[in-house]
Amino acid sequence: MYLDANFFIFAKFSEERKGMRAREILQSIISGRRAVTSVLAIDEAMWVLRKEGWNTVLRAFVEEIYGMRNLDVREVPALVPLRALDFIERYNLRPRDAFHVAIMEEFGMNEIVTDDADFDKVKTITRIPL
Repeated sequence: MYLDANFFIFAKFSEERKGMRAREILQSIISGRRAVTSVLAIDEAMWVLRKEGWNTVLRAFVEEIYGMRNLDVREVPALVPLRALDFIERYNLRPRDAFHVAIMEEFGMNEIVTDDADFDKVKTITRIPL
């Protein structure tokens, strides 16, 4: 299961239904379900926090992700941008979303936890919505 950036933001900051759903998934990870994210997803989450003016929580937020049990944070393989182009052309994805799909493919993953319905276009993956 691959975790998109908005998963982390909802899990940490939202008190609405999506936040509760993200925390349920988070609890399943802490309890033993394996999950993966990439440094690109963390970069994306950091950008959102900075944009919202939440600079004071940025370090703790990122360190908490790195300290999460049963979560692997992986680097982005060098050839992912070339594969992402295929997903942009085939599914008309935004570049960042295409990167995530290419990363998932590289890691042999087919589930993504995200609030972003654009991933529903990709027939080789299943979106776990928040």
